[in-house]
Amino acid sequence: MRRDLFVFAGQSNMMGAAVLPPQRRLSVKHSYEYKHKPRRLGARAGDFVAAGYPVGEFSYIDMRKAYAEDTANEKGESTLDDYVHNTYFCPSMSNLCSETDKTVYPFASFSEATARNGVTLAPFLAQEWEKKGQSCAYAHIAKGGVSMAHYMNEEMSEEYTKRIIAYNQSHGTNYNAELPSKNTTPGAADYFFEKCKDFFQDAEQKFSNDTLPTKCLFWLQGESDARSSSIEYEIKLDIFWEKLKTLGFTHFFCIRVDYFGLDGIDNIMQAQENFVSNHADAYMLTRVASYFTYIGQNNEERFVMPPLEIHENCRDSFYGYNNNHINEKGFSVIATSAIDNLYRILIESKEPLIEKENIRTLLNNNF
Repeated sequence: MRRDLFVFAGQSNMMGAAVLPPQRRLSVKHSYEYKHKPRRLGARAGDFVAAGYPVGEFSYIDMRKAYAEDTANEKGESTLDDYVHNTYFCPSMSNLCSETDKTVYPFASFSEATARNGVTLAPFLAQEWEKKGQSCAYAHIAKGGVSMAHYMNEEMSEEYTKRIIAYNQSHGTNYNAELPSKNTTPGAADYFFEKCKDFFQDAEQKFSNDTLPTKCLFWLQGESDARSSSIEYEIKLDIFWEKLKTLGFTHFFCIRVDYFGLDGIDNIMQAQENFVSNHADAYMLTRVASYFTYIGQNNEERFVMPPLEIHENCRDSFYGYNNNHINEKGFSVIATSAIDNLYRILIESKEPLIEKENIRTLLNNNF
């Protein structure tokens, strides 16, 4: 059997942070998710579990603290909450409190022991991939609220400083040569690389009878970088991809970032477009998330053509909740919008067919 290896990375919308828990029944029979926790606790390998829910895991920074006698329950689950400060990465989570009152819990109140399944992209894409007659194994490595710098270690940060200084000198610009520390967790990038490496290694053992022709990154991130310029974000992507290829990654698949309250996100969309144009092994898989409507947004000013039905109500905020993250409908739309291009690239060796540009600033290239 052919089995592609997928890594889903990014911030909250890739993590999965909608209000409502999963409602749709998934049909995934031959694909698996990689869980790294057993390896971190001393096992020789991680676990591969049937694709579905829950998705992801609490990758605690301090494993001794997380699994001490007074913080682990009888099931071996940690009760340590405050994921922002205590984890490198975390699973998809639902923060519904009351459907009647339209109230939500803060995500920081959840721990491994108390978090409830939340919707996210990975199982939807695995389901669509199986409909194409394919199979996969995937790792979910994302965290809400993190910037691009969260995925860059000290060596990469130093490389960024060199490149941005060189860019400033040759273009007469004055971009900050230091990566911002806000929205980052020390050690997160190195842990990300470690989990990817272990995932690939353990997959070779687990699926020794399968062919594993690709190692693909699916990237949905940028909302926290909306105050960055296009060139700053693009340089970060260049350095990130160079590092990932040393780990064996073969394809970079960009799911173009969605609008999340700041117009500066258009700089990030443009940077992602530039990045995939400049790398033969990087692809824009779909722009559809960029077209999702957002509460309070002026659609006439933002879009060239009015949003389609598939672009509407893709956030639970449209149902009265204080949460603007992509919901189950949105993830289903992303998966179905991306799958034909994924098949074209990986199976047919063809270029993707991307949705027509519908963001006014990008169409006019106002950068």
